[in-house]
Amino acid sequence: EHHHLHLYSCHECLQLENSTIESVRFASAENIPDLPDDQNRKLEEKNEDCLVREIKRVNLAGKPPNVLIYLGSETSKVKFEQVKSVLQECIDTDSYTIYQLHEEQVLKAPWIDNSLLLVIATEKPISEENHKQFIKFLSKGGKILGFSSSFTLDGVQIKRKNKLKKTVNELVVSKMDSTEIKLNLLVSGCVFEEVTKEDTGKIKTLSQLNNADKDTVIVHLTYGDSGGEAILSQAHLELDINSKDVQTEEDFNLLKLSNSKRYEVLKEILVSLGLNCELSEIPPLTPIDLLSSDEEIHLAFLKWLEGNVDAEGLRTSSKVSLKFVSSHESKMEITPSLMPVITEMGSFSSEHFSLRTYQENLQTKKLGKILLFTEVTTTTMNLLDG
Repeated sequence: EHHHLHLYSCHECLQLENSTIESVRFASAENIPDLPDDQNRKLEEKNEDCLVREIKRVNLAGKPPNVLIYLGSETSKVKFEQVKSVLQECIDTDSYTIYQLHEEQVLKAPWIDNSLLLVIATEKPISEENHKQFIKFLSKGGKILGFSSSFTLDGVQIKRKNKLKKTVNELVVSKMDSTEIKLNLLVSGCVFEEVTKEDTGKIKTLSQLNNADKDTVIVHLTYGDSGGEAILSQAHLELDINSKDVQTEEDFNLLKLSNSKRYEVLKEILVSLGLNCELSEIPPLTPIDLLSSDEEIHLAFLKWLEGNVDAEGLRTSSKVSLKFVSSHESKMEITPSLMPVITEMGSFSSEHFSLRTYQENLQTKKLGKILLFTEVTTTTMNLLDG
């Protein structure tokens, strides 16, 4: 009968986890940052929410490419999915992961050092404590994109113009190549004003309304010496033509004609904040290598396998089936639901992982002696499911 490992309470498992992390640290070409001492973790950390767990998981390979969406105290999944969807239409979805930063996570979750971009998409006031966190994020080189939010930095203030609220207006947007693009967008009813003319190099107007007042609706601001940037918009770049805020057929038609330009402007903004909006080539999946630091244990495991796979060497589970084969074949089928496992170690080589270095730094007697290694896989979460 099999039992789950209790990594937070079992001393032997803690020893394995710490030893394995150290071994992988030495064996991997990646510069893995220091992890907190698991012995000192508090029991309640077992119940960390999904965002915290995912951030810590992907951070093992360096700073993770996380994009966070903050909606304030709003709990509607519809708004989150709406903003997430428009971002996914622009960025390379194979390069970034999008999460919601919930209100209760702003002051607790370790998102500041583990995220590339924070999208603020709430019109409600932002508390002083949260504002300080967002400023701290910028001071550490973070990027912020504001969608009709109340968030601002020194030098810029928000001015309400009720006559503009929820109306469709023509914008003139300045692009990075110094050209301009005109389009119609729904605006929030707020505009930006510069408070002081001092140090104006930190503030750049990206878009104004094409009206008599030339109201500023999109600004670019820099913060600190670590590359912190914020692009704040009072034009609803995140809303499509089907938004409930679109009130007339004329507005609908204007927005429809400008929809492709809306995406063009949004991509321009995301690129200027350092994100990749070009689709990347997805690397092909690679087979899994069954590796062991002890030949006797390796043979014992293969013996155990004989009674736990079918006649074709297949071990099935609810999500991923593993097909155990002795050697790699060029025409071997590799899919997200069917992964071949090479049991012979003679042909194993990798520029990213050294089995010898792993062996030299593994300190446990039995645990960690068998490992599965693959260069490219969709996820490791389902490999041993069942």
